[in-house]
Amino acid sequence: MAADLSPFSEWADLFDVSKEALLLIDEQGRVLLVNPALRRMVKGAKPGSDFGSFLAGGEEVLKALVASLRSSAEPRPFSVTIKDAAGDGIRLRGMGKRLRRPGDEAYFTLRFGADDNNNFAALSLKVADLDREVRARRAAQQSAEAALEINRLLTKELHHRVNNNLQLQISLLRRSARLAANAEIKSFVEHAIGRLRAMSAGLDLTYRSGETGVDIADLTEKLARQAAEILPAERDIDLSLEAGFTVSVPQVTPLALIIHETMTRIFVAGDVNGEQRITLTADQDEHGPWLELSDNGRWADVPQTGDPAEANTLIDTLAKQAGVSVLRSDEAGRRLRLRFVAAPPPLIGQ
Repeated sequence: MAADLSPFSEWADLFDVSKEALLLIDEQGRVLLVNPALRRMVKGAKPGSDFGSFLAGGEEVLKALVASLRSSAEPRPFSVTIKDAAGDGIRLRGMGKRLRRPGDEAYFTLRFGADDNNNFAALSLKVADLDREVRARRAAQQSAEAALEINRLLTKELHHRVNNNLQLQISLLRRSARLAANAEIKSFVEHAIGRLRAMSAGLDLTYRSGETGVDIADLTEKLARQAAEILPAERDIDLSLEAGFTVSVPQVTPLALIIHETMTRIFVAGDVNGEQRITLTADQDEHGPWLELSDNGRWADVPQTGDPAEANTLIDTLAKQAGVSVLRSDEAGRRLRLRFVAAPPPLIGQ
């Protein structure tokens, strides 16, 4: 039913000339009168429209405002947020009053300050809200940075403890190897030392690189230097690392052990006709990245039982843990190629 505006018709001229933004609504929030100053602040407001449709929070906010004004005959301050196109809303402060009219139905006038003052106040409120948000975000960032620093310190301490324990075990095993009279026991202990050193090398590179992964070139170079210390002088190690790629943190330790086992327990088997040349090659093709270890021997010379056979079994188990497939071939020498089933991420800049 259309509102009967006749009781307020004499107010229309006063509304129009006022510099303040004025609005008259009924108990349902329906607009009865609105002046030009208010229309400039609340786009689309006109007699017959629902004032709640212009408010952030809608009808719930409008009901709370009407209930507050109805509870007293005295003018009451209030604040509302007017929706805007940007979606942030403009917060306005005003004064509202219940009108004394005959009958059961109540009416309310809403008065806002002049445009310039209210817009400035709204802008000030926005700036204050932004300042609070910036402060809250800054506090959250500082909290996150503090947590990251704690994690960094804990990771550093854990790395040092694990690495120190590995070095202690290596030292104890070296002492045992020097004291061992049995050649088999001494060989077993030396193999254990080599494995621990390979694990330590992978751990150190993982710590230095963080969660980004380890460069395959860094890993192979470090393990090649370790192997060169224990292999006979007539065995040369060449590196051919044409394409760089990274391996993930879970892949580092099994790959380090595969490289160590191949160079020190597989390539020592068989006749290599004098000098032995071991080559480690990393590259990529249409099927993805791969790492290859080769020498000038033959797989036929690798015993099917004993230590080399156990090393081959261990390599296959470690390859599954690293997520790589193993291909052994005698193409131009004895070759063991590790094909990465799930391609490691490329190095930055490659």
